Amino acid sequence: MTDSAIPCPFARVDKLEDIGKLMRSRTAVTHNPDFFAARAADEVNGEINVREFLGAAMIYDDGESHRLRRKLLNPLVRADALHGIREDVVLPEADRLLAQRLAKTDADGVYRLDLMEFLERVFIHFTAKLIGLIGVDSDDRIALMASLAGPLAAGTSSAYLQDRAEVNRRALKAKARYVEEFFRPSLAWHREQVAKIEAGELSPDDGPDSLLRLVAAEAAPEWKDEDNAIVESTMLFAASVGTSTQSIAHTLDLVSTWLEANPQDRGRRTDPTFLLNALEEVVRLRAPFSPYTTRMAMEPYTLSSGVELQPGQELHIEWVKANRDRATFGEDADRFNPNRATPADGTPRYGVGFGLGTHQCYGLRVVVGNDGKGGAHVELLRKLMVAGVRPDPDNPPVELAKDMSKFEVEDIPRYLTYPVVFDRAEDSLHDRELVDPGQDE
Repeated sequence: MTDSAIPCPFARVDKLEDIGKLMRSRTAVTHNPDFFAARAADEVNGEINVREFLGAAMIYDDGESHRLRRKLLNPLVRADALHGIREDVVLPEADRLLAQRLAKTDADGVYRLDLMEFLERVFIHFTAKLIGLIGVDSDDRIALMASLAGPLAAGTSSAYLQDRAEVNRRALKAKARYVEEFFRPSLAWHREQVAKIEAGELSPDDGPDSLLRLVAAEAAPEWKDEDNAIVESTMLFAASVGTSTQSIAHTLDLVSTWLEANPQDRGRRTDPTFLLNALEEVVRLRAPFSPYTTRMAMEPYTLSSGVELQPGQELHIEWVKANRDRATFGEDADRFNPNRATPADGTPRYGVGFGLGTHQCYGLRVVVGNDGKGGAHVELLRKLMVAGVRPDPDNPPVELAKDMSKFEVEDIPRYLTYPVVFDRAEDSLHDRELVDPGQDE
């Protein structure tokens, strides 16, 4: 989309009231990958992002095409699938990696690891199952796939980052490796399975559902084009690994600061309810870990501020800023508080951090669960807390360089590394509760 196609400059939408009305309307807003990729400001890099990472993905589509693909993929994260995701995929891998990485100390006698690398490898298993990737069954293969996660995630959102051309170069290189090593061999295997089902050699119930099983069956017209299916899978890969790792790292970061200032809560650091509250508070304050996402107005609308939107106008949906509404979340709405009360007006504790409407985050229930006790993310946080995890005082985190001109609130880190140390590594081996959780105060 060129500048001439935009009737007026973009409008900021940063009030909960406006976001609620706009995002729940099927005719008021639509996704537009050109806007998200900032193509008008950078045609070369914007075109790369739209073509290679955004344009063919379900989340940048609307209407019947979006509804069909969402309907096909919803069963992958339905309520009865979440238990398996948590108990059979994420947590066993977390236990295995913790036992492996905390088997011995470093030369200084300290248990250390990079939290981001650890989390990426844990969530690779979930992502591989969701997409339907095969051959992710050895440490070397998992490490290879994990090495692709960061560049692919950055490629989907390079418009917010510095040195965008270099970000895109690395993302394209990672995508090519992903397609060669994982996507094409896996799709070929699924096509063989579908052929056996059609020949009566296998039952339709054999094997777990996944994106690539649906692609092999040509369940949606868009997936008949392999390039479209690749984009769908890389978006699912980037979203499921990237947002999961960032959300847990941010929770650890903010909880650690909170416990230093509020020692009375140290005894709660392994309590699932406390950790779920903390995770939802992180989603409220920092998700989607970018300053805003974009939409396009489809009809005239007047914001609560009096600003009038015009059809075709670019909208910046500032979820993070809206989630700091003092009328809803209190006078300390811009600060992290895991003890924050649930808003009286029925707004979720995470606000609009998972989005709203037809494009609400696909993984909401994967994170918060279905029963108020949290999903795999909360239990993973608890395991880390049992082991006495805390930020490494000698090695600060490393962040991805961002274009700060696009931020209206404080810097929201996108961590590349997050070094941590463990004070009770032996407890993680047995996953036992601490006898005296506050003994280090």
